[in-house]
Amino acid sequence: MRSWIIIGAVGAIVISVLGFGFLMMEGRMPQGASPTPPPPAGWTADGSAAGGVQATETGFHGGVLNPPQPAPHFALVAQHGRTFRLRDHSGKVVVLFFGYTTCPDVCPGTLAHYRRVKEMLGEDAERVEFVFVTVDPERDTTERLGEYVSIFDPEFYGLTGDRAVLERVWADYGVYAERVDDPDSPVGYWMNHTSLSYVAVPRGDLRLAHLFGTPVEHVVEDLRKLL
Repeated sequence: MRSWIIIGAVGAIVISVLGFGFLMMEGRMPQGASPTPPPPAGWTADGSAAGGVQATETGFHGGVLNPPQPAPHFALVAQHGRTFRLRDHSGKVVVLFFGYTTCPDVCPGTLAHYRRVKEMLGEDAERVEFVFVTVDPERDTTERLGEYVSIFDPEFYGLTGDRAVLERVWADYGVYAERVDDPDSPVGYWMNHTSLSYVAVPRGDLRLAHLFGTPVEHVVEDLRKLL
């Protein structure tokens, strides 16, 4: 059975960039665990954060990085074979998610969510980039990423690169990625990974993070405020 687990984390994972102190990851539910886990420490049931990352005081639905920090720059290969450089997209809001194409639940759910967000943004969507960065470069070639993101929207970016380069990007963004071998799975192994969406504002700062499952209308409201 595929389900959700919440794993507490400190140190150089998400806290290194955003100070969240937790990860929500895809994985196997430990035997006896509740199928509906409680919200992570520091977060309320509606997804707002406490401590250094605050939501309610600023009127955003996502966790707010206050003060903002510069979004770590990276250059990766997009599905069409061209280089995607984050700094080339300054002036736009960039929504980043880290996942993989054989993901059975979180990743397709997130990209379908992005598609609805883009539709609701209307003309404002022209100033927003939706970017999917792989945590499984061994399987996620540019061709595979192209086919995958096009299912949801051909204008979404699917990014990959050499593992060493990707590992630096994951570390810079506090992203956790772990291979879990499963001989009973149809794809051979799964990837446990962080399921947050990171939002960088037009001037190039990281400003927000949305939990998986944040309502579409809430994400749209947040993105419009940032625009």
